[in-house]
Amino acid sequence: MNRKLIDLVEFLFSKNAGPYLITFDVVFKDEATFEMVRRAKVFTKARIAKLFHVPESRILSIHDYPAGRVIKFNLVRDISSGDFGDRSVFGSQMWAPLISLEVPAERS
Repeated sequence: MNRKLIDLVEFLFSKNAGPYLITFDVVFKDEATFEMVRRAKVFTKARIAKLFHVPESRILSIHDYPAGRVIKFNLVRDISSGDFGDRSVFGSQMWAPLISLEVPAERS
């Protein structure tokens, strides 16, 4: 059975990484959960692009940091931070689509 990402993390965070990028941090509750999600390859450019309704070319990088139980990725903003029409000047409200991301259960 699939699980929602929100049920597996300690917290989800997004913030500006300059005026044109947003960086996302997905911090897991424990090492075993982090490894399970990493093995499931949940975070791919294609999947993140689909989730955020952007072309894959706007997902610049995806990194995992086992020591911190963190998966990070960077997304190019559609408009510059603070420009007219910007929905989140600090990028701090952009993580919400991650809540419903489905993580496949590991097969035993």
